[in-house]
Order: sequence, then structure tokens, then C-alpha cells
Amino acid sequence: MISVTFTGLRERLQTLDRLEREQLPFAAALALTRTAQAVQEELRTEMEVAFDRPTRATLNSLFVQPATKAKLEAKVWIKDGRSRSSAGNIVGKEGAWGKGRAASKWLTPQIYGGQRNKKGFERRLERSRVLAPGQYVLPGDSTKLDAYGNVGQGRLNKMLSGAGILSGTGYDANATDSDRSEAKGNRRFFLIRKGSRPIGIAERLGYGKGSQSNIRMALAFVKRPTYGKGFDFFGVAERAAKDLLPIEFEKALAQALATRRR
Repeated sequence: MISVTFTGLRERLQTLDRLEREQLPFAAALALTRTAQAVQEELRTEMEVAFDRPTRATLNSLFVQPATKAKLEAKVWIKDGRSRSSAGNIVGKEGAWGKGRAASKWLTPQIYGGQRNKKGFERRLERSRVLAPGQYVLPGDSTKLDAYGNVGQGRLNKMLSGAGILSGTGYDANATDSDRSEAKGNRRFFLIRKGSRPIGIAERLGYGKGSQSNIRMALAFVKRPTYGKGFDFFGVAERAAKDLLPIEFEKALAQALATRRR
């Protein structure tokens, strides 16, 4: 979390007259909040550079906690299901990224480095004993990704259905030998093993010479991936706050004086 606060405020107070000092709490809170909002936009711009085709959920994952006259501190951080938006409303876990998928779960590894948390379908595979404890899922080198660099949910369902991992009815069901499953393309995906151990989901592309199946890895089951720091959250935020706060304070003080009660 980045906190935007004043430094050197005592020195600045010495340059203000009585009227300006009376308006100081309002101006300071306004300046801190506006600076935090500007920092939020700078971080959003940095996301578009740091990440490959970031999703809308990622770009909208930051929130601002405004400063008040009683608490001269504004904060910028990642929505986690309990955070408040810049409007003061609770940001729930359901929304742009769906139930239970707090943005902090996938962004904090990019900020601090380290290992990521399991995704919902990975936990599902682990419960089904398809994934071993400590294993994660990565797309194969040739797997088609969506506009945001992810395996789309529809395609992921096809893979899991073909591998016989899904349960239920309708779209959330495993592939069968029916013509419908064949038409949907689910049956070309299957669980591939090394000995008795599942190592991924493969895709059957057709048959080559000698009726030998031509396959490629669609999803690979791997050890927990480790990420480097891909998003310079604190560096970008601190530089922006340092540059913008003095400017926003002068603007806010001028506004406070212009709109003060006479």
C-alpha cells in the first residue's frame, strides 16, 4: 500500500497568513486525495506497459482511500474484497473479477515477486486428485490465448471436459462419445500421463503416417511457478506522489480560499 502524506508541512505553515491557515485542513485533505487519484492513474498506465494485454479487471483493480481533515493521509492499494473505493463504498469480492477472486491475489506476486496463489480451477483439479499437491497449471507453448493473454473460460472448459475432469450437466459436463461432443471438439482433449502420474492435458490434432496420433500439450502440470517483480508499484507511486503533491496543494489552497465562506 502507498500512503500519500505531507512532509515539510511545518515549514510551509510558516509562510501562510491567518486566512490560509484556517483553510489548511480542507486544502490539505483535498490535495492528498487528488494526488492519490493521480497516482492511481499513473499506476494504471504502468500496468499497460508492465503486463501483456492486461484485463479490464486488472486495470480497474486499484482503489483510493481519500484523506479527511481529521486524517491527513490518502492511500492507494489493490482491492481485496474489504477495501473501500474512492467514493467510500465497500468493494466486494464479487464484481469485475468474480466471486472470490480478489485482485490482490494475482497482483501482489507481480509487485513483491515470489509465488502465486492457486486459481479456482486448479483447486478443483487438486480436489479431484488430478493435480498433485503443490502442482500448478500453465498453458502449453502452442495453446491459443485470448486477447488478454489468458486461456479463455470456454476453451478451458473444453479441455477439462475432454479430459473427463468436469462434472454436472450441459456445458459443465465431461465429453462423451456422442456426436454432440464430437461437434463441440471436446473429445480431442485428453489427460496425458507419465507412468501413472498426470502431467497435463494434451490436444489431439489428427493422425499422421501409420495412423500415429499427432498431439501437443494444451495445459502442463508443473511445480509452483515463481515470478520476478514485474510491476514497479511503489517506485511509480512514490515518484508520482513526490512530483504532484506540491502542485496539488497549491491548487487546493487557492480553491479553498476562493470558495471559503465569507
